[in-house]
Amino acid sequence: MESHKLYVGNISHSMTEADLREIFSGFGKLTEVKIIRDRGFGFVAYATLEEAEDARKTMAGKEFEGRALRVEDARPIYQNTR
Repeated sequence: MESHKLYVGNISHSMTEADLREIFSGFGKLTEVKIIRDRGFGFVAYATLEEAEDARKTMAGKEFEGRALRVEDARPIYQNTR
């Protein structure tokens, strides 16, 4: 099953993966929730593209703990092959 991943930036340093799951779970079935603690961002992945698009459109710019969330489609990581 292919998932559809969103990047969630500008999160507070006190946010937990449980917090992230809670605020994004209302848009559909989450297949992954991960926070990159030392970078201040995270990812959420949904079972369908429609769920991910709904979450992105609704949550982009919404405030959580005094910070406006930056929500975008996640981009793949490109490895340097040299």
